[in-house]
Amino acid sequence: MEAAAKEPMLFKRSMKSVLLLSAIYAVVSNVYLYSAYFNSSVIEWSYLICTVMVIAFVLPIVKLFRNQHWYFPAFIFLFWIPFSVLLAFVLSQVLPVTDDYVDFGLLLVYCLILNVAVMVLSIALGMIINTGWMLWHRMKQNKK
Repeated sequence: MEAAAKEPMLFKRSMKSVLLLSAIYAVVSNVYLYSAYFNSSVIEWSYLICTVMVIAFVLPIVKLFRNQHWYFPAFIFLFWIPFSVLLAFVLSQVLPVTDDYVDFGLLLVYCLILNVAVMVLSIALGMIINTGWMLWHRMKQNKK
């Protein structure tokens, strides 16, 4: 009975975590894009930066989704897209971009490919780690 009462609370918490992480990841993705636009050394270090981003994105997924909603991180990608587009629009109005739209467009495509790869890898690794953790605990309980 107590588990049934906790279910709506856990669902709300998991959904809030999905929305919060989606917004945070959208901010980080857009900061990465604009920092690459204003500083070319970010492009030179892009693979290392993306590796750090994957590790940084996996940690909250593993920490926040260890309950029965271990599959909720799959929804982060769905909410990340509109958050990222809205934030990109706001930033394009606030931050000046030169008249050379071709260069910015190519940079946008490059960063978008890297950001999608980071998101997919982070979500997949987080879900794999949580699934493995859950299965390991179930096997441990079954041995007792």
